Amino acid sequence: MSVPDYMQCAEDHQTVLVVVQPVGIVPEDQFFRIYKRIASVSQVNIRDSQRLLYIRYRHHYLPENNEWGDFQTHRKVVGLIAITTCSSAKEWPQTAERFHGQKEVYSSTLYDSRLLVFGLQGEIAEQQRTDMAFYPSFENCSDVEKRVEDFVESIFIVLESKRLDRATDKSGDKIPLLCVPFEKKDFVGLDTDSRHYKKRCQGRMRKHVGDLCLQASMLQDALVHYHMAVELLRGVNDFLWLGAALEGLCSASVIFHYPGGTAGKMAGRKPSVSQPADAGKRHRPGALTANGISADTSTEIGRAKNCLSPEDIIEKYKEAISYYGKYKNAGVIELEACVKAVRVLAIQKRAREASEFLQNAVYINLGQLSEEEKIQRYSILSELYELIGFHRKSAFFKRVAAMQCVAPTIPEPGWRACYKLLLETLPGYSLSLDPKDFSKGTHRGWAAVQMRLLHELVYASRRMGNPGLSVRHLSFLLQTMLDFLSDQDFQWVQGDVCEVQLMVYNPMPYELRVENMVGEFITTKLLSFSSHPQCHFVSLVQKYLHLQILKHLFGKSCCLSSQQVPSRSFFKFNLFVFKISLCLWFVSAEKVFGEFLNWELEETLSHLPLKPGQAVTLTINIKVKLDFSGQENLLQDLNDGEWTQKFTFEPQGNRMSVSTCQCKPILEAVLNFKYSGGAGKVEGYYRELSLGVHVDVEPSVFFTRVSTLPATSTRQCHLLLDIFNPTEHELTVSAKNNQELVLHASECQRMAIQVDKFDFESLPQLDQETARFTNPKQLEEERHHAQGCQINSKLENFVLNPSHPSLRRRGEASVEGVLNQLVLEHLQLAPLQWDVLVNGKPCDCDVIADCKVGDAVTLEVKLTNRSKNSVGPLALTVVPYQDYQNGVQNYDLEDTVTFIGSNTFYIDTVKPKESSLCVGALLFLYTGDFYLNIKFQDDSAGRELPLAWFTLPSVHVRALDTPLQAGA
Repeated sequence: MSVPDYMQCAEDHQTVLVVVQPVGIVPEDQFFRIYKRIASVSQVNIRDSQRLLYIRYRHHYLPENNEWGDFQTHRKVVGLIAITTCSSAKEWPQTAERFHGQKEVYSSTLYDSRLLVFGLQGEIAEQQRTDMAFYPSFENCSDVEKRVEDFVESIFIVLESKRLDRATDKSGDKIPLLCVPFEKKDFVGLDTDSRHYKKRCQGRMRKHVGDLCLQASMLQDALVHYHMAVELLRGVNDFLWLGAALEGLCSASVIFHYPGGTAGKMAGRKPSVSQPADAGKRHRPGALTANGISADTSTEIGRAKNCLSPEDIIEKYKEAISYYGKYKNAGVIELEACVKAVRVLAIQKRAREASEFLQNAVYINLGQLSEEEKIQRYSILSELYELIGFHRKSAFFKRVAAMQCVAPTIPEPGWRACYKLLLETLPGYSLSLDPKDFSKGTHRGWAAVQMRLLHELVYASRRMGNPGLSVRHLSFLLQTMLDFLSDQDFQWVQGDVCEVQLMVYNPMPYELRVENMVGEFITTKLLSFSSHPQCHFVSLVQKYLHLQILKHLFGKSCCLSSQQVPSRSFFKFNLFVFKISLCLWFVSAEKVFGEFLNWELEETLSHLPLKPGQAVTLTINIKVKLDFSGQENLLQDLNDGEWTQKFTFEPQGNRMSVSTCQCKPILEAVLNFKYSGGAGKVEGYYRELSLGVHVDVEPSVFFTRVSTLPATSTRQCHLLLDIFNPTEHELTVSAKNNQELVLHASECQRMAIQVDKFDFESLPQLDQETARFTNPKQLEEERHHAQGCQINSKLENFVLNPSHPSLRRRGEASVEGVLNQLVLEHLQLAPLQWDVLVNGKPCDCDVIADCKVGDAVTLEVKLTNRSKNSVGPLALTVVPYQDYQNGVQNYDLEDTVTFIGSNTFYIDTVKPKESSLCVGALLFLYTGDFYLNIKFQDDSAGRELPLAWFTLPSVHVRALDTPLQAGA
C-alpha cells in the first residue's frame, strides 16, 4: 500500500468494505446523489439475529490495497455496487459486459455485487433479478435504501459462512499460510512440515478468524481469537502478524469501551431504518462515564479477562506499532495505527502521550509522495494536534501544508488555498486580525513568528491577485507590530519625503532657546534637509523637544508633464541654449524603460551645432503596455464607488487635510542629456541635464469577462469578450474581420469573434538540456506566454479610436493577459482529430452532403492521434435520425436507411502521430434530410481523457430523387 487512509479509526475494523463506482458515462452530480443515499445505510440489523453489520463505503479504492485483505479483513472489498445509465435495449449488452468487467477487478475478495441501472425501460427492465435493479430515472428510485439493506444481508450470510468455515477448520496440520503481498517471495522453498511453520500458519489463521468475528459483531469470540493469535505468533517471532493481532485486540477493546466511536462527533453510529432503537446495546452493554470510559467492566466479559483496559489499549498499540516499524513495506499500516491510537488518547484526554504517537507518525517514511499527498498529510497532522489541544503545533503543520500548496515543483501554485490555510493558523499563534484585540503594553504569543505569518499573508494575498487585501494586511502589521519591527523591514526611497524626529534633552535648571539647529550639526552630501525656522523653548517641565524635519533625498527629478495615455502618445521637449555664447553641438540620451520611451536622434543631430539664440526640438514617443483584464465584479465595484483610492496629505495651518483621487498606474523615467560646446568641449568638459517624465496611464477599455462557445465546426469556436469603456468619451473598437463596436462612456458590450482553434502542440519546445535546468514554474509561464502570443498573432490587436475630435490618439488592446487557462483549453485543437467524409467529401461546418436515393453512400471516419500517448481501442456506432426542427427527433429509420455491412466501426490502438481509417456504406431508400449521430465507446480500462477529445463533427446528408432515364 502506498496511500494511507488518514480517516481510519479503531471501529473501522468492525466494518465490511463496499465499493460504489460508476459504470460507463454517469453524470457526476447524479452519481454522488445516489452514493449519498447508499452511504446512509451504514449499519443494518440482521433479521433473526441480534447482531449488527457495519458498512464502510468508498467510491474510489486502489486495487493494491485490496491485496492486504487477508492481513486485515476490513481492507478487503467484499461488496460492489455499480451505478450506470442505459437508454435502449441495444446498449444493454455492452452495459452488462462492463459490469462484469468491473467485478473482475475485485473478484478475488468479492462476496456479492449489485448493478443499479437508470433510464432503461421495457422487457429487460421488467425482469426480476437479484443482482440488478432497474429504475426509470434518477428521480424515481424510492427503494434504493431498501435494496442496499437486502444487499448487506446477503454479504452477512457469506461472511457468517466464512467465519464458521475458518473457526471449525478440520484440515488439521494443512492450514494455509496467509501472506501480505511482499511476503510471498520470502516463503518460497520453506519447509512446510516444520513445527515452526505450522505454528505460523495457525497463529495467522487465528488472527484472521478474529477479524471475521469482529466484522460479524461477535465481540467476545473476536477477543478470544486475538488472544490465542498473540500467543501463537509471539512464540514464532512473526512480528508483522503479531502487530496485526495486537491491533485487532486493541480495536475490539476500543469498540467495547467507546461504543460512540473515536472518530469525532460526526462518527457516532445511528441505527438504520430497519433497526430497533436499542439494538446497538444488546451486544455491548455498560454505562458510560463523562469521559466515555466504562464505569464498571468487572461484570462484563468475565471480569475483563479478555478485554483490555483503557491503559492496556495504549500499551498494546505501542507494541504493535514497534513491530510494524521493523518492515519498511508496512509504513502505511504503521501510520494508520498511530492515527487510531491518537483518536483513542484524545477521548481519554491523554494529550501528552497522543503527541508522542503523532511525533512518531511525522517520521514514518512512505516513499515518494505527490504534492497533493504531502498537503493532505500535513493537514491531517494539524487536525489531530488540534484534537488533542496542541494548538500551536497544529498551526505549525497547517502552515507547512500552506507552504506545500505553493511549492516550486507545483506547475500551478495554489495561492488561494495557501492563503486560506494561513488564515486558519492565526488562532494557534494567538493572533487576531482585529486591532481591538491588541492593547498597549501587553502582547500574547511570539511576536517574531506572528510577524513572519503576517508577511506570508501579505505575500500570498498579493500573489493570488488581491492587492487591496495585501495592503490591508500590511497596514495591520504596521499598526499592531510596530514596536517589534527593526529599523532595517524600513528603507528610504530616493525622492520620497520622509520625517526625522530629534529628541532634545535639557539638563539645565532654566529654559533654553533652540533655533534652526539642523544646519549646525547635520551635514551630508547625500541628504538635503529643510528645518523649521521657528524658535523652540525647552522648559524645565518639558525636558524634551521633538523637532520634525522633512528630509529630501538628493536627485529628486522635476516633473515635466503628465498625461493620460491609452496606449501610444508622445511629448515634445524644447532644448534651449542657456547662454548666448554657448554653441550646443552634441546631445546624447540614455534609454531607461526599454520600449516605454522611444526617440530618433538623427533629425535633432542634423541641426547641431546650435548658433546663439537658436533652439532644436526632440520628439519623445511614449508607448506603454497594459493589462486590459478586469474581474467580473469590476462593473459592480465601479458603480458602488469602491475604486482603489490614493491618499494625499496637505498641510493647512496646524492640521493635515486628506484628499483622495483615483489611483492609476504610474510610469516614471529620467532623461539624461549631456551637452558641450565651445572652449569647454576642447578642454573635455560637458554639462548634464536630467529631466523627469511622469505619466499616469489609464486603460481605455477593460475586458471584464472572456468565455468561449462551440462553433458549427469542431475546428473553430466563438471567442466572447465583454468590453467595458471606462473613459468619458465614445470609443470605437474594431477587431480582425469583425464589425466595429461603438462603446459609449461607461458602457459594456459583448463582442463575438469566430476563430480557428490553435494547435499548441506545434509550438517550439525547449531542448532537454535547457528544460532540465529551468524552474517548472518558469517553464509553465513561458508556455502560457507562447500560447498567448500565438493567439494574438491570429487575432491581431483590437484597434481603439476615440470618437471625440480633440483626442487624436489611436491605441491597440491585446487579449493576451485575459486568456485564462479555461479559455485556452477551449481554444486548443483536440489532440484527437476526427474527419468524417461522405462520398469522399469532408462534412464539417454546416456542409450538406448530397446523394441519390438507392445509391450506395460511402462513409469514412478518420482518426488522427496528435497526442503524446496511444489511444484505443475504440468502437464507433453510426445512428441515423431525422430532426423535425420542433424538438422531436426520429430514430426509428429501419425502413428508411439501411447499412451495407455493419453500422459499428472498431478502431484498434492508434499510436502518436498515426491515423486510423474506418470505411462503411449506407443506402437511403427515401428522399429527405438525414443526420448521422456517431457515438463512441471506449473499450480501454481506466480512461481519463477529456470528452472534448471525442467530439465528432455533425453529418448532414440530403437524399434526392434519382432522375428518370429518357424513354423510361
